[in-house]
Amino acid sequence: MEASGRQLDPGRHEQLAALLDDVLVARRTLDQSRHATRLGEQQQLRQALLDALEAYAAALAAAGAPLPPRLRSEIDLYKGLRGRM
Repeated sequence: MEASGRQLDPGRHEQLAALLDDVLVARRTLDQSRHATRLGEQQQLRQALLDALEAYAAALAAAGAPLPPRLRSEIDLYKGLRGRM
């Protein structure tokens, strides 16, 4: 039990870890494809990364954890890129 009296949920930790892994895989895939794919494919990969980032952010919020500013900035960046393409 936490000091605040709430029960720890090990399933939540596993879910957050899996979502963070999705973010890392999406980042790596986009990074590896920057010079090897067409613009349309890059847009799809950016959208996949944005989806992964937003899912992770939603899970953090549901867990009551703060959203790191760099994560918020990255989400805003990819939302902005989506609007320009």
